[in-house]
Amino acid sequence: MPDDRDRLLRTPRRDLAAARRSTSTWARLAFVPEPTGDGQLVDRNRTARFGVLWAAQYDRRPDDLPLLRFLLDQETRRYRETAPIGLGRGLELAGLLVAEHRQPEDVWLHWQAKQVTFDTALGYRTHHLLTARVAATVAAVRASAHPDRDRIAHEITAARNHDGTPHFTDDAVDDWLAAQRTRFPDHPDEENPRDWADHAALLGDREAARRFLLQWAATQLRTEQMLNSLQFGLAHLGFLDEAIDVQTEAVAVCEAGSGKAGALLTLIRLHRTAGHFAEARQALRDCGDAMPADPFWKDAGLWRYFVKEHFLLVPLAPNPELAQRLLDEGARQMRGVSRLWMDGVLDAAIAAAEHSGQPHLLDHYRQLHAREQRARDEEIGRATRSAHSTPTDETARHTPGLTLPT
Repeated sequence: MPDDRDRLLRTPRRDLAAARRSTSTWARLAFVPEPTGDGQLVDRNRTARFGVLWAAQYDRRPDDLPLLRFLLDQETRRYRETAPIGLGRGLELAGLLVAEHRQPEDVWLHWQAKQVTFDTALGYRTHHLLTARVAATVAAVRASAHPDRDRIAHEITAARNHDGTPHFTDDAVDDWLAAQRTRFPDHPDEENPRDWADHAALLGDREAARRFLLQWAATQLRTEQMLNSLQFGLAHLGFLDEAIDVQTEAVAVCEAGSGKAGALLTLIRLHRTAGHFAEARQALRDCGDAMPADPFWKDAGLWRYFVKEHFLLVPLAPNPELAQRLLDEGARQMRGVSRLWMDGVLDAAIAAAEHSGQPHLLDHYRQLHAREQRARDEEIGRATRSAHSTPTDETARHTPGLTLPT
């Protein structure tokens, strides 16, 4: 789809050229928080900033380092203020483009990006910090007065492979860098259509994103994993009817068991989002037939979502009788399901009872919600006390992998 690609890159390339000409244009790429009206914040300039990063990916230049540092810093701020979970391509791409310049002083910029959330701590790799060479980076860190100096140096030097060799070496960093350049190629023709779909979606072109997504799907085997990715992409773009068709196919290829039940739960959610009550109700019945028998242990989460869907469907019911059946069935299926304080089950039950105009039922679920919250607090308290308890010598002696300090 050369026309789509050229058109999508036109504005990002123009913005990149402007940013290279004058730093006065950088304000249009800075993180600017904007309230959404529902208590959340979004970044007004996220799309423009990503577009410049994307254009720079295909036109890497040595003189771009100051601009790239600015973009990485602004993307890090966006994560800190608006993205409590996840790690997207924008932050990874900004980090890679800075890391490729191999400057030891950028270790702090990378460390800042890595420390934003739990997900960035795991996904934004330590290799980003080390492209100036491991020894040079460690020396720069130890020579600094940064409060995390010792922590960073220890993380780099203490990490070991299974055979005891250092985990972070110059060769390992070079291998990682080569792999990242494959993920983020320097020419548009080398980009995967699936990634083009993501880029088009971020730039606001839903139709182009759909075309790229379908182009990608046409080259793939119709496996459960591929179909799940396709339906997720289509649903995210707002093409619910197509997403439902794909998820119906995914249900058909699933083997019996918890996998099929999970696929049916996704199909229920899609039908519910599209306002298809009858279809969602039928999928809920099919899901009931596919659910594992034991609502405990590893399948407890599946059961919670199954119960929750009964309550979420209540507002869509075309008459009070059907709404009541769903309320009754949800209550019946809830029996024996553990940790009802998780996954919003009781929030959905309260909303359904409120919608049905039954004060006694509403009061019942509110009381159950309060009891479950107490159970949650007690469980977290026990876990916290256990985590902070100091083991005795005898406990340590019989606990694999536990060593007392000397």
